[in-house]
This record gives sequence, C-alpha cells and structure tokens, in this order.
Amino acid sequence: MKISYKYRIYPTESQQEILQKVFNFCRFLYNSALEERNSYYKKYRKGISYLKQAAYLSEIKEEFKEQVKGSIYSQCLQSTLKQLNNAFDNFFRRVKQKLGKAGYPRFKSFDRYNSIRFPQSDFTCNGVKLTADTKHIEIFGIPGKINIEYHRPYEGICKTVVIKKHADKYYVVLSCIDVPIKPLPKTGKTISIDLGITKFIKTNENDVYYHPKPYRTAKEKLSYLNRKLASKQKGSNNRKKLKIKLARAHEKVANIRLDFQHKTANDLLKKYDKIILEDLNLISMLKSEEHIVKKANILDAAFGQFVSILTYKAERADKLLKFVSPVNTSKRCSKCGELKKDLTLHDRTYHCEYCGLEIDRDLNAALNILELGTSLDNFRSPTL
Repeated sequence: MKISYKYRIYPTESQQEILQKVFNFCRFLYNSALEERNSYYKKYRKGISYLKQAAYLSEIKEEFKEQVKGSIYSQCLQSTLKQLNNAFDNFFRRVKQKLGKAGYPRFKSFDRYNSIRFPQSDFTCNGVKLTADTKHIEIFGIPGKINIEYHRPYEGICKTVVIKKHADKYYVVLSCIDVPIKPLPKTGKTISIDLGITKFIKTNENDVYYHPKPYRTAKEKLSYLNRKLASKQKGSNNRKKLKIKLARAHEKVANIRLDFQHKTANDLLKKYDKIILEDLNLISMLKSEEHIVKKANILDAAFGQFVSILTYKAERADKLLKFVSPVNTSKRCSKCGELKKDLTLHDRTYHCEYCGLEIDRDLNAALNILELGTSLDNFRSPTL
C-alpha cells in the first residue's frame, strides 16, 4: 500500500533564501510553460504535449545557467512540467465528466508555489539524502546540512520526496510504496456509523463522537485577521507578516481537525473488524438548498478527509470498510421499513406514524445503514 510521511525541517536563513530562489525559478518555469500552452493553442488550435516542452529544458538550463547550474536538480524541472501536464489532464477529465466547474489551470502567484519535487529520490540519494545519524538531511544545491525532526522511521520503498513550505515552516514529505500492513487484533464486531451534521458520528450502538468544530471556534479570529490584511499595503513588510500569521491560524484549524479524525479512526478500528458507512455525495449536499444552512458545519467536519483517513487505516490494519447507498437511510423506519417523506433536517427525533417507533434520527439512520451493510445485494464502492 501507499503512505506518505511528513517531517518538519529547520533550514537556516541562508538556506531558506536559496530554497526560495529554487521555488521562484520553478514557479517561473511553470508559468512560462502555461503561457506557451495558451499561445500554442491560440495559434494552432491544438495543445502541446509534455514531451515537446520537456525537450526544451536543456536550452532553458543553458539560458538560465546562473540560476540553475549547481542549485536546481534537473528532475525538479521535469517534475514542474509534469505538474502542469497533470493539471491539464485533470481539467479535461472534469470537463468530460461534467464535475461542476472544470477549473482551467491558472498562473501561480508568489504565495501559491512553495514546493519542489524529487521524483526518483529514495531519501538516500538523487537530490535528497537523510544522514546516518537521522538528524539532518542534505538537499541538492543547498550548502550544509538541514536539521530534521525525524520522529518516526518511514516504511516501504520511498519513491518521491517533496520539499514544501507552509507559512514560515518547512517540511519534507516522502511518498512510499509497498508499505507493510500492521494488522490490529480481531474483535469479531461489526458497526455502522451515520455521519451527521450536529454530531460527527452516531453509531448503531448509540455511541456519539462530537467533533471540535475548529473553524467555528476560530472564525472570529480569522475574520479579524482577514480584515487587517485587507487594510495593509500590498508589498509591505506588515502585510507579509500578517499573511504568515493568518496562514498559521488556518494551519492550527486544519491540525485540530486532522488530529481528531486520526484519533477517531484509530478508536473505531481498534474496536471493530467491520465498519459500514454511507457513500455520501458531499458535492450535492453542499449544493442542496436543504443543506445550505448547515453548509459551514459540513465543511468544518471534512467528511471526505475523514473517509480517506479511515480507508487507508482500515487497509493497513487489515479491517473491512464497507460503503452503502445513503438514499433514504434517514427517512426509512429501522423497525418497519416505512418511509417518512416529510422528514426535514430540523427533525432530530424520528417518529414513525405506522409502527409508533420514536428514536433519535441519527441512530435510526445508523441502524438502517447496518441493515444495508449486512446485505451483499447493497454493496457499493466508495466514490471519493
């Protein structure tokens, strides 16, 4: 299986300056290649391939040899062009599948291109190397060693290394394949969960997981920082400092959410061998007028991210994750099977007019999900 490992690194000020120059040149190459694709299409009414653009890299390196020679790894430039090519591939895929707004590739500003990729590095050579003491890394073109917080060893085979900057922090991210599984002890238990709006998770055993709602907590602070940022003069040092402060605030929100989701997924997988949940269409939920009031809660919960975390953790723990159709799981009575078509989001208690069942709405949905998940006829694959 594939897993990414992320480590914090601490380059010195001089090393940060060199890294920023590398980021800037790769951004310049990305924007230039995008401009070439646009111009080529306007002139010839057809696109230009990655191979044609990559063929000019030798000339580009010769023309900009002062910026490139000895400071930028050659495969980083190839990876930059592949990144642009992938952006176009994804754009055409979204157009073909009609997945909402297609999102044509756009030019990268100074703040939107802060990473470089070493596509064939195994973390021992080819651009990035971990030292024998595991306390430093060496990056091609960067003089000296860079401190790393190597808090856990990576497993499997490292195929790609990415150096990235977020706010004023730097990280190294390893993409590894053939990572061995780590099976958790079997419990023989099955559970179904309902991903809710007011509650993060409600299980068929009536257990509830409440998420911390980090964005809701930090909303006022983020709004305040955004207002201050809007009043600062573009290009000023005060604006740069405030942008870093705002990025840190957003990072804190994301970290709180991610920490909660990892802990919740670990807890579920330790207790149960089989987990059944809905295959939710989050895009349609956010577009629906019925959900518009709860849109902020849905985004804050980040169900898509949680399902992704639960999916890869279940695979590594050798546990089964099963997805079922979410259609009418809330409106169907878990006792007699009748539908209550007039049920709204404001109705938090489910009352069946046919059999008299009165039960918590989310618990009723979880019981219906369990029934669907135990039937082989209702199996579905996830659509993340």
